Amino acid sequence: MTGFPLDDTPVTDGDGKTQWKGNLEIADKLRRLADYLVIGGMEELKVAHFRRVADTIAHWPESMEAMRHEGRLRKIPRIGTTIQHMLQQYVDTGTCDKWTEWSQRVPESVLDLVAIPGLGVKTAVMMYQGYGIDGLPALERALENHRLGTLHGIGPKTVVRIRRHLEARARGEV
Repeated sequence: MTGFPLDDTPVTDGDGKTQWKGNLEIADKLRRLADYLVIGGMEELKVAHFRRVADTIAHWPESMEAMRHEGRLRKIPRIGTTIQHMLQQYVDTGTCDKWTEWSQRVPESVLDLVAIPGLGVKTAVMMYQGYGIDGLPALERALENHRLGTLHGIGPKTVVRIRRHLEARARGEV
């Protein structure tokens, strides 16, 4: 229907409800955008709405692709003009202006930090904003230089978990 190759395939979740792969993809992009903005310095309260909208979209019974094509995105609860524009961009191109704007200031590699099991957005914020750890190479350097265990909020168990994740990644297991 539109330009971006959004997978508009229906799937059935564990409760027997229909979900749309494209909706799940857009919901994931909104959640990643929220994480990205917070790690980059935006207040959590300002992006909490993105997370709520992502949950709504993930469980919405109609395809975002079809709703975009029919001009009905505003029919979804919690969708105002700004979010509608972002959703249109995600459906049409796979990205949005907000992501592009922030990628000029914050490296996208910061999101690799929250992909490590046990590391959340708050820890990624502390690592990036407080210590300049902007991705896995910087995290590996901090680990090698024994700086990681000295960071506020990073205990020995977390250091071990990070080390194991990086080793598994180097072996191609992650």
